[in-house]
Amino acid sequence: MKVGLIQADGKIPNLALMKLAMWHRQKGDDVEVVDLSTYGFDRLYGSKIFMGGSGFDIQATLPSEIEAQIPDYEKFKLDYSIGFSSRGCIRDCGFCIVRLKEGNYRDCELNWIKHTKVLFLDNNFTASPEFKEKILYFVKNKLKVCFNQGLDIRLITPEKAELLSKIKYYDLKFKTRRLYFAFDDLAYEQQVIKGISCLKTAGINPKHLMFYILVGYNTTFEQDFYRFNLIKEQGCLPFIMLFGSPDKKLKDFARWINARYYNFIEWENYKPRKD
Repeated sequence: MKVGLIQADGKIPNLALMKLAMWHRQKGDDVEVVDLSTYGFDRLYGSKIFMGGSGFDIQATLPSEIEAQIPDYEKFKLDYSIGFSSRGCIRDCGFCIVRLKEGNYRDCELNWIKHTKVLFLDNNFTASPEFKEKILYFVKNKLKVCFNQGLDIRLITPEKAELLSKIKYYDLKFKTRRLYFAFDDLAYEQQVIKGISCLKTAGINPKHLMFYILVGYNTTFEQDFYRFNLIKEQGCLPFIMLFGSPDKKLKDFARWINARYYNFIEWENYKPRKD
């Protein structure tokens, strides 16, 4: 059988496609991977025969025999492992599909780790009852780790901050020291400040901390700007996440922040390009 696997979007290699690739190759099938995400399209149109994934069906899952596969790192030319140490989440945020798709929080095995660099896709790694044991496992095995989906700043304690300071945490390219968090709601402003303080006290440079800031969901622009300013004043990196179909002002705001233009030009003086 000749099998084609298409990744239409996303910077991270699709884990489901990687497991499908391994399953088919073990059966002797000829597998070809087409990564459309590298072409830089502004819009994609497609005609489907079969299609899966959360964007198509929130309840879609891989068959158990495919889900159990170790990802096909060779076919996707990856020098790092990718997967979950937990599924689900303790939160139930209105803008997020995780609880609906994956249910309550539960820990997973780490037998898929085959490299010294590991990209974790956990939705809330910080919530794990095995947090300490996992961190010590990373330290013992000298792993470089990336928590690209973000950690929960509301769950950071002095002990957890101290443990995080011991690991080799990096960004998606495993080149820059980076820990990812989120500041989606002003309701937990004090928890954000407290969490950052714990991390700083543990010796973690605030420049290593990137905060995803959700806009366009249930906040005003003034609240969005306030959250951005707070993160910047703490010495951390803000990154705007646009929800739904935001207006031009929010798109310009996201570009001003995510491209780091705020470092040399005030928002009032920013002249965005015309799309």
